[in-house]
Amino acid sequence: MWIELIDGMLLQSSDKFGKAGVPLFVDLFVNLSIIIALIFTYLQLKWQLFKRLKLNDKVSHLINGIAGGMLGLILLRFSIQVGDSTYIDLRYLPIILVTLHGGFRPAILSGAIIMAGRFYINHTYSAYMALLLMIISLTGFLLIRHYAKRGQPLYVTGASMVLFSNIAFTIVISLLIGDWDKLKVLFPNYWLFATVGGMASIFFVEHVRHSQYLLDKYELESTTDYLTGLNNVRQFDVMWNELIHGAVQRGENLSLLAIDIDHFKKVNDTYGHAGGDLVLAELAKVLRDNARSFDIVSRNGGEEFSVILQDCSKERALIIAERIRQGVEDHHFPLANGERIQITISIGVATYPETVYNPDQMREVADQCLYEAKRTGRNRVCTASAEQFAQK
Repeated sequence: MWIELIDGMLLQSSDKFGKAGVPLFVDLFVNLSIIIALIFTYLQLKWQLFKRLKLNDKVSHLINGIAGGMLGLILLRFSIQVGDSTYIDLRYLPIILVTLHGGFRPAILSGAIIMAGRFYINHTYSAYMALLLMIISLTGFLLIRHYAKRGQPLYVTGASMVLFSNIAFTIVISLLIGDWDKLKVLFPNYWLFATVGGMASIFFVEHVRHSQYLLDKYELESTTDYLTGLNNVRQFDVMWNELIHGAVQRGENLSLLAIDIDHFKKVNDTYGHAGGDLVLAELAKVLRDNARSFDIVSRNGGEEFSVILQDCSKERALIIAERIRQGVEDHHFPLANGERIQITISIGVATYPETVYNPDQMREVADQCLYEAKRTGRNRVCTASAEQFAQK
């Protein structure tokens, strides 16, 4: 959106400006390519950074504001010259994008960084006019975002911001330049340039964000149980193989809890599968609350769950298992009709190398201990000595 008017903000003659039409579009293509590449690079870095560090919204908005300002400074260095003293660039686009996706604070931060960079170059009349246009634009962008209809597509709000910036530019420059012959050449080129660049960037950002959202969703669904939010059986297998290998290599203890809900069929028969699903989802929360923060809780299928206890001895595993069993027994599980019910679980415990010499047999031993807990009355924790399940 921005036009820098240097040395008195004088335009070239109409003839010279007209002859610059073809290179103007070439420069436009180059400028758009630069901004698309920069936006794509930032979105990829941001996606990986936020995904790994799990940053909160405040930090995320701060980073967006700084990134928008830095992107504006880079674009400042790639201005398109349309005359001896006239330059056009896309410094306004980061402001629109940050306003759309972040709001007031990151937009103000981006604008402040860009204007600081502009005044670092010089303190000419052009710089002060750029500041005026920045203030007008920021105010308009924020008002448009604030009064946008709920559920309105983002590109509609973005188009309104692009239109506002074009109008603001037209009014400000018209007050400064009274030569209509010069303005009638400048305005059509500027409007086409700003509109194409603005809408292309908005659609591109939306496309990349949507693609990243779908990728995150597919990755999550491939490793997470849809009902409980716990690891699914596929993710359990992956993590289990890694952890058991690490425990053997480091000579550490590793414990496994095999968990099953007692008489879960009766819950489904009495309250329906919808009620059963509510119980399963609530049980997942109880298991997480009573396990250690770094323990790995999974749903292995149906009413079967597991907890992997890293660097955990048999004695400690039994204490944790009993805490989980007691926590479930004491918990009141809410149903959709407002009723609350209580359930119990049985737990089988296997620990390498205290109760299982061969780590490949841990899951089998844990299941056998679980069966023993069921056979001897349910609602209990069962383990065994290594000799009981030793393989010849």
